[in-house]
Amino acid sequence: MTRRALWLGWLLVWSALAAQPSTLADSLNKLLTADWLRFGYCGIVVRDLQTGETLYQRDAERVLIPASNNKLLVTAGALALLGADYRLRTEVWRHGTVDADGVLKGDLILVGKGDASLIYSDLQKLAQQVREAGIRRVEGRLLYDDTWLDAERYGFGWNIDDEPFGYQAQMSALCAERNAVRLYARPAEKGGEPPQVRLDPPTDYVQVINLARTVPKGTPNTALSATRLRARNQIILTGTIAEDAQEVLVGRYAVENPSRYAAWLFRQALQEAGVSVPAELAPTVLALHPNATRIATHLSPPMSEIVALINKPSDNLLTEMVLKVIGKERAGEGTTAAGIRVLMEFLRSAGLEMGAVQMVDGSGLSRMNAISPENLVRLLVYMARSPYAEAYRRSLPIYGEDGTLRNRLRNTPVQGKGFAKTGSLYRVSSLSGYLVCRSGRTVAFSIVMNFYTVSASEARALQDAIVQALWESL
Repeated sequence: MTRRALWLGWLLVWSALAAQPSTLADSLNKLLTADWLRFGYCGIVVRDLQTGETLYQRDAERVLIPASNNKLLVTAGALALLGADYRLRTEVWRHGTVDADGVLKGDLILVGKGDASLIYSDLQKLAQQVREAGIRRVEGRLLYDDTWLDAERYGFGWNIDDEPFGYQAQMSALCAERNAVRLYARPAEKGGEPPQVRLDPPTDYVQVINLARTVPKGTPNTALSATRLRARNQIILTGTIAEDAQEVLVGRYAVENPSRYAAWLFRQALQEAGVSVPAELAPTVLALHPNATRIATHLSPPMSEIVALINKPSDNLLTEMVLKVIGKERAGEGTTAAGIRVLMEFLRSAGLEMGAVQMVDGSGLSRMNAISPENLVRLLVYMARSPYAEAYRRSLPIYGEDGTLRNRLRNTPVQGKGFAKTGSLYRVSSLSGYLVCRSGRTVAFSIVMNFYTVSASEARALQDAIVQALWESL
């Protein structure tokens, strides 16, 4: 190699090194030159948790749609306003007397108080408590009471197209199995026949209309899909499944009239426990009789665990019910509007700029929610300095390990070091949380993208690149 060639080689290396970003701002600004960002918005704030110094910001004050980053507001408020030990409740009451043969000469009433974490096994435990109370047969009616909270089933601005699906289940004070069913299918024994289907939990509350077919193995482009008919508990299954396929989860589908669904499952649990109940189910129309007696109670996990059940999988229904419970417990009104009023006062006390917060629901399903990245970071910093700091941080998905971040930045240095809430709607993607950087420095950050023109996966990839750059640079 000639001296000139060697000199040119070193010049190229030097030029390449000189072109590398030398500061955090340079690193992030280079990433944010993506052409598709010219047509949308990307607000970012990065703040040192210890010093409070803002390390980077871009469109920090811009009010953007947060999607499920809205859950950060509700879960923070739930810990601060209800307490880490608060538990949601479901109760069973009886009205009437129980004779020596265990016959209840009166009504049995299932009462919901906002516990959207309730599952079928919890109803089975309640049924066992009824039996332990000496009841073997109910001569009156099996009633259900969901009046502790309001009767609004959907949030303001929710998409009508999403009504059939479990992620937009109807709200109710009396809940069970997230007010949804899971539909599974496996191939029939012979080709041309409908696949075999099952619901989880097993129930005849929902009817499956099976229009799908089993096809020979090796058939290309096999797929199953389903939807629930509007205002009906009927799921239509279509498509094909190959003869050699394994059982598949087709999807989760919301039920119509979720309070009745919970009572339907409870009746089934009572029968399993050896308690005979009438076929009739009816909602209560009056307050509980003053002579009614509570005979069974189920308590949810404490709020310190409920917030993790919300944030890690991004549970919409549980978020909405907790917001209503905040309104009920702190303002005496079990409504979304009351919950938001109380929550807004908490956010004001946490130091948020209230002109840059707009809330219409808790889950973030509505595109009418709006907040600035600056406000999200202010909340994260406030919570990191609060008595609920550890419970709040532990509620967030962990990069590369669990929740909605389990498959992101896995097998990178960021795995296990980032704790953040994701958010996703059509052309909306957000990520806000905490990051322990390479130096050991901890930052709070918020990235909110709106109205971009690429796929959601590309938006998430850019967020991950930003987070990795933060880890490497700080």
